[in-house]
Amino acid sequence: MNVMMKCGHTAQAVDREGNPHCVICYGIHPGASVVESPPNLSGRFAVCYMCKQEKPSSVKLPFFEYTPAKDKDRFYCGCRGWD
Repeated sequence: MNVMMKCGHTAQAVDREGNPHCVICYGIHPGASVVESPPNLSGRFAVCYMCKQEKPSSVKLPFFEYTPAKDKDRFYCGCRGWD
């Protein structure tokens, strides 16, 4: 799912009505259920939370988090598995 949420993450789930949500922030951040316009990611890079692998920033990266106050964004590459 390539929908950016106000909390800064891309949505990882939808509810029964099809509305996107960030499961990372749901219940702790009011923006977890609010769709945000995608930011301009040109020239930005994202770093894996775990192994520090870098890739060009994209809302298509798994568990992508836009961090505008920092040099690089964050995502999870799957290096430690998916379960």
